[in-house]
Amino acid sequence: MDFFKKSVLKPEGSIVAGVAVAGSVYAIYSMNVGTVSQAHASDANHVSLESSRKKAGYTSFILVSALTLISKDANVGILGFGSIAAMEVLYRHAIMVEPFSGVMQPPAETTYQAAENVVPIQDQGYAVG
Repeated sequence: MDFFKKSVLKPEGSIVAGVAVAGSVYAIYSMNVGTVSQAHASDANHVSLESSRKKAGYTSFILVSALTLISKDANVGILGFGSIAAMEVLYRHAIMVEPFSGVMQPPAETTYQAAENVVPIQDQGYAVG
């Protein structure tokens, strides 16, 4: 871990930067998905909430990765990636819960369908004959 030995930040600025990155992750999730209470109030496994959660996760991951590499500081990465994990747990639970019963519902079986243009592996390649 020689990469993190030469941090650009001073020790007191390291924690402040980490907390700022964690706040940025929270802001990204709030702007993309809405508040956790809004996600709880929606239908279970709503497709648009799932896609918004994924988009917020990817955006946050790119932000935290870039800021960790720029600052060369482990605290920024630890607090940033920890906040991504916390937001993922909160929002996944909120999206999967049925608002009336309060019970987590698995995604519908129609959610996972094979693509129409996929050729089974045994049918691929040249015909021997």
